[in-house]
Amino acid sequence: MKNIEISVPNIAWFGDEPLKLEFPSSWSVNRCRVACEDSIGLDEKKIYYALENPFGTKPLSKLAEKSEEVVILIDDMTRPTKSYQFVRPILDILEKAKIKRDNIRFIMASGSHGPFGRLDFAKKLGEDIVGEYQCFNHNPYEYLEYLGETSRGTPVYVNAEYMGCDLKIGVGTILFHRLMGFSGGAKMIMPGIAGIDSIKHNHGDIGGFGPGLTPHPSTGYLKNEGNSMRLDAEEFAKISGLDFKIDTVLNLKRDPVEIYAGDFVETQRRASESALKWHRCPQPTEMDIVVANTYARANEAQIGMWPAYQSVKNDGSIVLIANAPDGDINHWIFGRHGKNRGARLWNPVRHPLKKGKRLIIYSPYKERTHDMKIGLPEQTVWIKDWTEVIEILKAEHGSNAKVAVIPDSTLGIPENI
Repeated sequence: MKNIEISVPNIAWFGDEPLKLEFPSSWSVNRCRVACEDSIGLDEKKIYYALENPFGTKPLSKLAEKSEEVVILIDDMTRPTKSYQFVRPILDILEKAKIKRDNIRFIMASGSHGPFGRLDFAKKLGEDIVGEYQCFNHNPYEYLEYLGETSRGTPVYVNAEYMGCDLKIGVGTILFHRLMGFSGGAKMIMPGIAGIDSIKHNHGDIGGFGPGLTPHPSTGYLKNEGNSMRLDAEEFAKISGLDFKIDTVLNLKRDPVEIYAGDFVETQRRASESALKWHRCPQPTEMDIVVANTYARANEAQIGMWPAYQSVKNDGSIVLIANAPDGDINHWIFGRHGKNRGARLWNPVRHPLKKGKRLIIYSPYKERTHDMKIGLPEQTVWIKDWTEVIEILKAEHGSNAKVAVIPDSTLGIPENI
């Protein structure tokens, strides 16, 4: 009999060519469907409408009337946002307000990631914008202004170039988040353009993430309201003066199905509720094999383990598809930076899988340091060829395996949570 063929989205920023996976015909294969898969992205008119009909603040055109120096923050390459879709209408509004191009700059709000190069800015913004406007990396170690402390004791060190502008705009998207429940909103500022000491206090002292620490009970996946880290980040962003925020919800083509503009707290809350609807992904439980694709955030592929754990049985196998040609993202706060060295919140202890017996990381772009991140050495193997992956799984699970394929486990929210 003919093999079962399943297609999943693949290599964002590197061509977006679908990945076709073949499974034995005798297996029971369930491709889980994310709610937003067949949705059509919003057109430019609806983006303009959102900019001119914001929540909790004046229209962008009104804010631009009395502005001279403008900064536009964009999220970095760990987010799937096609920033140019929103930036071009913003620039049109700024041009009509007669703001000079040399008075507009872009900063990639990379927090403790990065730095990023011209190709990254071009992917996010387009060659035309990179060629005509100033684009900068955020440096979490230098060129910071100190603005005091939040009520939770976080020192407010903020990018100095950002602070030199009188109109501050942020453009980002909403995805589930391990620490703050959902991304978006104030995360553009904390950690996006915050100093490393500020990030450490928010993530470690307040959030409880790091070696020897216990995560605060208010933090975790989908925990948005009352999240101590988020509340601290929002106070941090208010002190720094973020004027206007765009938070989007994307489909599996990375186009917006919802857009919220205006006050960064209100946009984040509304977009998070929307993400719960659009990113919903029914997942069967007690699966022999779970194939977790990581399209939207392949350079942080370990994020995809959370949905996979919801479906795999205790002695099952997880296949994590980590197709990131540029590799795992650098992390100056949680990352490993040597054989036995790491950032200030790096945890040197390698933990076992939370569920499932084995993990296969599948990708032609093998990276030893990423291999060492997830599961114990005896549980984890990196395989570059899909045929070999199937042979290993057949040897373990036989001819009647039950399989769940998650088309994007870094975006899809398990319905059974």
